[in-house]
Amino acid sequence: MDIKKICAALCACVVCLCAAGCSKDSKDSSSATESKSNVSTADSAKSEDSKGDESDADSKVLNEQGELITKTAAIFNGDYTLKTTCTEADGSKQEVVRAKKGGNIYLKVTSDIGTSGFIYVDGAGYDYDNVTGVYHKSDVTELDGVLESIVKQNLPRTYGHINSDEADDFDIEEYTYTGDTYITAIDLYFDKSDGSLKKYTQTFTIEGSDDTVSEYTVDELSGEADDSLFDVSQATSLVDFDSMSEDQRLGYCQGIFNKAGVTTDDLSAGGYQTDDLKTISYDSFVSIVYTYGYKSAQQ
Repeated sequence: MDIKKICAALCACVVCLCAAGCSKDSKDSSSATESKSNVSTADSAKSEDSKGDESDADSKVLNEQGELITKTAAIFNGDYTLKTTCTEADGSKQEVVRAKKGGNIYLKVTSDIGTSGFIYVDGAGYDYDNVTGVYHKSDVTELDGVLESIVKQNLPRTYGHINSDEADDFDIEEYTYTGDTYITAIDLYFDKSDGSLKKYTQTFTIEGSDDTVSEYTVDELSGEADDSLFDVSQATSLVDFDSMSEDQRLGYCQGIFNKAGVTTDDLSAGGYQTDDLKTISYDSFVSIVYTYGYKSAQQ
């Protein structure tokens, strides 16, 4: 579901490193979370020996990960709570809360139009969406965010994208993920005094498109989680989307689309006809509402 990609940031799998973090476009894809080309040019005034030294240093760096990300990512090996505020280039914001206690997992994303989430308790997982009023069972059993994904994939530390203007205020570590048609640069900003993570940015360069930048401010990162978060009723008190008959699903979808202002033209633009709503998946239904619905709230 799009909610897992939003968490970029957060999200339910390592694709958070190569999809659009918490942008509205990332909601549109059943869903993450995450640039300018990572190319640095040597100063032509430097000597050949100097260039050679830099080349050796770069070669060494590319096989290493920073001490600060390694230390911070270790928090996620146990219980934790991470609260972030995601800000888009257009100024829109989302609040994201991710927590784990024992084997239980909690994720909640609050946007301009409402809340969505994922909860996994005692071996059962559920995606839920308060905007559309539905939930369904999920096969997901763990969520990896940006930091864990970088460490698990052993992404190389890079230096071609760091904002030098902020280097006086933060210790910055940069990591780059390169796909076939996209590049994701992740810049992590740590407090110079205690090494705590203060924010991170994800810059997506997709071939043929403008760069997309998402900035996450870390509001809280702690090694504990409140028991009250892991209440499955916040999901199961909604309508079970998968239990509906085809006619029930058609009627329910039409009712939500009418409330959200989703038109038949919007459906067509998304590749759907009315009859398709009888068998539409949970992910696709929620994605249509986030993509085309509540337009005034998302402007």
